[in-house]
Amino acid sequence: MAFERVCIIGVGLLGGSIGLALHRKRLAQRVVGVGRTISKLDTAIRRGAIDEATDDILVGAKDADLVIACVPIQSIVGALETAAQVAKPDAMLTDVGSTKQTIVRAAAGRLSDKQFLGSHPIAGGHHSGVEHAVGTLLDSAMVVLTPTSATCPELLNRMVGFWESMGSKISLLDPEAHDQALAISSHLPHMVASALSISTPHELLQFVGKGWMDSTRIAGSNPQLWRQILEENHGPALHAMKKFATICESWIDALERSDFDRVEELLQAGKTTRESVASRHTSG
Repeated sequence: MAFERVCIIGVGLLGGSIGLALHRKRLAQRVVGVGRTISKLDTAIRRGAIDEATDDILVGAKDADLVIACVPIQSIVGALETAAQVAKPDAMLTDVGSTKQTIVRAAAGRLSDKQFLGSHPIAGGHHSGVEHAVGTLLDSAMVVLTPTSATCPELLNRMVGFWESMGSKISLLDPEAHDQALAISSHLPHMVASALSISTPHELLQFVGKGWMDSTRIAGSNPQLWRQILEENHGPALHAMKKFATICESWIDALERSDFDRVEELLQAGKTTRESVASRHTSG
């Protein structure tokens, strides 16, 4: 699968990594980046993530056969709606948003079911900006596609083909199931990492080690970005946090009763789960 013109709206960590991968795999003749800050777009050009830059979606998306919105969640549908005015009639439109229900609802009636299909590459890091983009970021990464009953089957097949050609693995979930799953697997860890960081008194920070740094790494992510994610997915995120709180209560109960057999059971359960995921990532 190859494209004549790809438009990436928002050339940060993920958008830049997509651009680098498109070039590395020779999947696009030309990649155009759209953004608000010209200096950052210049960096994207120097790094080889995009071939040209503009701050106007109508310029960047003109005659594009693939448009990928890598902007904040609340801006995605508006950006794609503008792009659709000038993109090719059969262009594919997608996004990389971490939540899907609000995006899909907003897209209904505004974006064609023959053009738009939501995507979520489960890849990235706590650093932001195209200077941290990596051309191999999507290799073997999971990309969740969120078709609805109205999604054109041909579009779904084309979108699967695109992400597979980028080296990614594909999973299909409806938007509600996606948001429930990611609330537990992605959004909860960010909340817990932030809570752990906050719970450490300032005067004790001199004693933290690698374990604390590993556990709180993602607390260094962009607060404004994560506020928007949790605002958009607040119901499932709240449910995930309440479920986590019941597990914390199990720890509290075991420690209050000095039940160290139970403590060991909890530790073993955590170890088993962690190792099962780590082995899949290593083998994958």
